[in-house]
Amino acid sequence: MTGPHKIILDTDPGVGIPGTDADDPLALLLALADPRLELLAVTTVFGNCPPELGARGAAAVLAAADRTDVPVAVGMGTRLGGGLPDALVEAYRGARGEPGSIDLPDLADAAVPQHAVDLIIDTVRAHPGQVTVVAIGPQTNLAMALLKEPSLAADLRSVVFMGGALGMEPRYGRGNITPVAECNIWFDPQAADIVFRSGVDLTMVGLDVTNPATGLVLGDAAIRGIDRGRSRAAAMLADVCATYLDAPMFDWADGCVLYDPLAVAVAADPDVATFTEMSVGVETRGTLTAGQTVPLRDDHPNMRVCVGVDGPQVVDGILRSILTL
Repeated sequence: MTGPHKIILDTDPGVGIPGTDADDPLALLLALADPRLELLAVTTVFGNCPPELGARGAAAVLAAADRTDVPVAVGMGTRLGGGLPDALVEAYRGARGEPGSIDLPDLADAAVPQHAVDLIIDTVRAHPGQVTVVAIGPQTNLAMALLKEPSLAADLRSVVFMGGALGMEPRYGRGNITPVAECNIWFDPQAADIVFRSGVDLTMVGLDVTNPATGLVLGDAAIRGIDRGRSRAAAMLADVCATYLDAPMFDWADGCVLYDPLAVAVAADPDVATFTEMSVGVETRGTLTAGQTVPLRDDHPNMRVCVGVDGPQVVDGILRSILTL
């Protein structure tokens, strides 16, 4: 295939919302900025905030980058089995359920009427074998699309997802929502299980590499050094990061860990990291281990797992790329 890689960004962006990660909107900015990528659509899912609020945030980021041509669709607001984890129910009653410090458009202006699941199906069908879904939130939209249209698995080029933790990195690789589970997988283990078993070409970017130990941190000094007057996109970048610094979701580093932007960078160029072929499963029923991603040593590999990255080099490249917008 020639030309830019066609992608759908499936995301849960909290834009200017206290207590949410800054990495989803940064991932969206990178998807727009990297010339090796063609962003076909943005689909939103529950996670950092409800998907309707995420769609409004995504639209604000697109507007800041002068890319309102990219459609945004609202997706799943609950897990496949219905309901939400108690932690999210409580969070959505508070700051994470309302707009924050950044002005957002009304939902009617932000999103297309089509459901995210249907937009994923239709976009992939329109470009069979060419579309990569970059999934950087819970995988509920993608799993629902695979359930609704089983032939989608054969039409997808690949899926690159940020999620999971395999314990290879002793401090950060064991989970960030429970001692063994990463939040994107934990929010909907059943959805991740469907994706992992789908036969689609999968690449996992998990907590073993998206952490301060690898240097994948956009530091406080770099954030405060962003020239807001450079462009609307630069101002959005600075505002999103400033919100995170004021009310971080995880107190891991003096700055923003670029979990989700690494998945976008890998979709653009896998050579930014190193990988190993592995078989990985998801614990869907354990009381203490729900959402844990588990290496299955005797099974045929079902994905490439990111195992190494030069964090500072990647962070520098991501920042430079976004600032070209």
